[in-house]
Amino acid sequence: MKKIAAIGFILLSIIHHSFAQKLQWFPFEWHGSEMSGKYYDRFSINIPVTIDDLPHKFNMQFDLGATNTMLYGNSIAPYLEKYKSLKNKIDTTLTFMAEGEKNFKFRRVNLKLGMVDIGAINIGHFKNFGDSISVDSMNTASEKHIGTLGANLFQGKILIIDYPNKRICISKEIPKQFKKASYQPFKIDKGRIKIPLKINGQEEDLMFDTGASLFALLTSKERAKAISNGDVVDSLEVTTWGKYYTVLGEKLNPPIYFGNTQLKKVPVHYHKADIFKNFFMNDKIWGLTGNAFFLDNVVIIDYQKQLFGVK
Repeated sequence: MKKIAAIGFILLSIIHHSFAQKLQWFPFEWHGSEMSGKYYDRFSINIPVTIDDLPHKFNMQFDLGATNTMLYGNSIAPYLEKYKSLKNKIDTTLTFMAEGEKNFKFRRVNLKLGMVDIGAINIGHFKNFGDSISVDSMNTASEKHIGTLGANLFQGKILIIDYPNKRICISKEIPKQFKKASYQPFKIDKGRIKIPLKINGQEEDLMFDTGASLFALLTSKERAKAISNGDVVDSLEVTTWGKYYTVLGEKLNPPIYFGNTQLKKVPVHYHKADIFKNFFMNDKIWGLTGNAFFLDNVVIIDYQKQLFGVK
């Protein structure tokens, strides 16, 4: 009897483990854009979403550099006029700051990422932002870009970004197949994570920003000059929340490491006017790093134990 009970316990453990490891993936698509006369096919990451079961195709940008998940006021406006039930969810007692201005939130909006149900959450309403969508185009087949999926959506969870297969999932624990990835501890501030990279022999904290897809390294002019050979290889006019800036890229001299792994050689970028220098100093980061270093990898972000993994 003891042997039978032991076998039964083992079978139950195997069954439980199998169900625990089942992952619900949702897809993402790269959004391309032309900048300074050159086309970039991996400009940003968009995820198909469903809002309150509205019968329309939407997508939102996946941006871990944004602290809040939000719908753009200009883009969602015609849908609010058509669907009063959504408009009535705007709650003036719920607020957040965006670009220095106070905005309200929608209360308990049902959100799906692909076919994965996230549940009812509060979502920001970023007034006067985003591309306007005409009433005539609302019912066309194309997906409409209506907002940003920010870092607040994933707090306390494990986020897995499978870049080669263009898919993402949210898990309660690190799946078995990713436990042997290379992990490094990270710091967290306002929900945004700071991962350690070894630059010029020194360990530095960089904000991991999936909204900064073009740049593997973006920092202040002074820091960029300290690790470059001075040869300008990029000059781009980029937009950040509707404002345009000139960004320069120079050839990198020293190797960059994540843990003991040497990352691929990339240019180091900086804003020509050095406008983000104070931001980097105030947030105590060397700069930003985005998707570009990890396009051939799976990235695991364990918000519970504050570990960043690369496989």
